[in-house]
Amino acid sequence: MAEAIARPKKRHTDMTKGPIAKTLFFFTLPMFLGNLFQQLYNMVDSIVVGNFVGPSALGAVGCTFPIVFVAIAVASGLGMGCSVVTSQYLGAKDYGSVRMSVTTSLIFNLVVSIALSILGMAASGTVLKWMRTSPETIDMATEYLFIYFLGLTFMFMYNTIAGTFRALGDSKTPLYYLILSSFLNIGLDLLFVIQFGMGVAGVAWATMIAQGVCAVFSFIHLMNRLGQFEKRADHRVFSTEMLRTIVRLAIPSMLQQLSVSISSVLCQTVINGFGPMLVSGYTAANKIESIAGMPIMNLGMAVSTFVAQNIGAGKMERVKKGFKSALIMVLIFAAASCVLLLLFGPNLVGIFVNREVEGAAEVINWGTYHLVHMAFILFIQGLMFTGEGMLKGAGDMNLLVFCTLTGMVLRTICVFALAPKVGFAAIWFSIGLGSLTEVIIAFWRYFQGGWKEKAIVSDSGDEAPEEAGAEA
Repeated sequence: MAEAIARPKKRHTDMTKGPIAKTLFFFTLPMFLGNLFQQLYNMVDSIVVGNFVGPSALGAVGCTFPIVFVAIAVASGLGMGCSVVTSQYLGAKDYGSVRMSVTTSLIFNLVVSIALSILGMAASGTVLKWMRTSPETIDMATEYLFIYFLGLTFMFMYNTIAGTFRALGDSKTPLYYLILSSFLNIGLDLLFVIQFGMGVAGVAWATMIAQGVCAVFSFIHLMNRLGQFEKRADHRVFSTEMLRTIVRLAIPSMLQQLSVSISSVLCQTVINGFGPMLVSGYTAANKIESIAGMPIMNLGMAVSTFVAQNIGAGKMERVKKGFKSALIMVLIFAAASCVLLLLFGPNLVGIFVNREVEGAAEVINWGTYHLVHMAFILFIQGLMFTGEGMLKGAGDMNLLVFCTLTGMVLRTICVFALAPKVGFAAIWFSIGLGSLTEVIIAFWRYFQGGWKEKAIVSDSGDEAPEEAGAEA
């Protein structure tokens, strides 16, 4: 291990000690609130265009999501490489390597984001045509995507920085910047769409500006935080050796995320074939479902950080106890979300459209139909996020790719095979089947134990005994 490095002055969440369930819950809570605000301004985008521009505009924003998700997948995958490495170095108390891993990742992600931004602006219109986007929405969707890709670097920067803060055990700082970004985006949505009449382009510009402000301020904050980690004797702002370590984890993670996004693009081509009203209902339901699934998704992210830090500290038994605690918590969260969707589904979908506009009732009916079925699939997805979070934290990326790719291929095949026979029902059925497949593979890996051999760093000492009540 590198020479001893002074501890950072500010206190970070040390997930290698203390009560497990309490640590996971309070680490998850700021992430949930942060994603809630993020989804809030995504929902406001849809609510504003759905009510003040029309159902076709709502469908235009919705049909761009799979393409946007491809960009997000690349950003998340690359960021995951840094996050796992940073968390394991933090658990091992190698603070110099923590600093070098973060700066190396930021530079690498900047280069990738610029290249992807240029590609996205050039190719998005062609991809929308290939996805069979309806004539009523394709022009608006193309304009939205061009503006989105123009500001892609801001999204990449913020995702990387937020992941870094979480890797350092700080899930509160990203929350504060997301709150700032959310309120700014909402205000700009209302100004650009209602006051200036900019339509779908207005929500795209609002999102770009809000993400830009959030990225710049969070970058300044992160640089100040990194200044508290003393430099190693061989410190470099960009380390090719560190980049190789990050990329070794990032590429499998990126492929895993891309498999999800490509599957979404393919499934969206099927959904687009059902007509603009169904697409609009699905878009509204998707926004609501994203919020309902956030607690279980965020708990999976917390498990990833928890596992990485404890593997870095050599505490394998604590990893197992944390995984069991997370499973109990995720099932409780899924049950609460399921009840809310079943009770309030039609009312929630109705927020996205003006009920007096022609076609609004059809949009609400399709959206409610999808929500009712997805409510029960949340239980399966909760187990999936927890299992895959454990694999990510352990650095078991190859198995994670296999797990996700298998689920996504099965989901895509199922959609295309069943859609001509059962219609829209093929969507939720395929999601459930694909998620269940991923659960089986991830849990097999957990009980088989191969994930224990994938650590990047590890404390060489014997595992310390747990504090009293740590398994609670």
